[in-house]
Amino acid sequence: MFIIIIQARMGSTRLPGKVMKKLFDKEIILWSYDRCISSKANDVIIATSTNKENDILEDFLKEKNIKVFRGLEHDLLDRYYQVTKQYDNNDLKIIRITSDCPFVDTYMINDMIDFYNNNTYDYIINHSPNAIIPEGSGIEIFNMKCLNILWENNNDPQFREHATGMLSKTTQYDNIINKGYYDYKPCNVDINKYRLIKISVDTAEDYKNANLIVNFFNSYNFKYEEILLNYEKIFTKKNNIHNIIYK
Repeated sequence: MFIIIIQARMGSTRLPGKVMKKLFDKEIILWSYDRCISSKANDVIIATSTNKENDILEDFLKEKNIKVFRGLEHDLLDRYYQVTKQYDNNDLKIIRITSDCPFVDTYMINDMIDFYNNNTYDYIINHSPNAIIPEGSGIEIFNMKCLNILWENNNDPQFREHATGMLSKTTQYDNIINKGYYDYKPCNVDINKYRLIKISVDTAEDYKNANLIVNFFNSYNFKYEEILLNYEKIFTKKNNIHNIIYK
């Protein structure tokens, strides 16, 4: 069983309340959710914190009949762990998505599920050093063995705040957690040209750029590959391309 956990909260310092900002007429959190619920995953749940500022987010999600869980603000690892306890399934696989990624790719989620099923990894991530690194389309998949090991053994507050995202940056668990990379290499895209781009929404400038993307496609449904293929068309019109590419 694969479940998607989308981590979300209202308390962004750079762009407060960003998950409730709209692209077209749909909130960013719903962009992420709708793309995830359309995937092969068996379930999708939003995991936020118990901070009072997130009451509005919980109310909004419940009105939409979307599952929501509230846990610790700064212990994201525990928040993920507590969500999994609701499923009582030792063979559970968790797909980690961040809510500031409105263009997370349904097709990539499905392909990563297939990749995970066809290999013997405990943990995979799509931030591969050998392919395009899509900041704003980050996806991790891991099993309960991986989550249990981290939850039980790592007491570093910084590690726990960033949850499994820290796992790809350390060799500490390489002898007990089998890690792997999913290489994203879309057809007809110059990997070197677009190796480091950003389509997540962390700042007001990111939000403007996200609007450029949706206005270009005039649609809710487009792949990450299509953003890359039309990248210069989308951004050069507004001379915004240098705000996106990190030199």
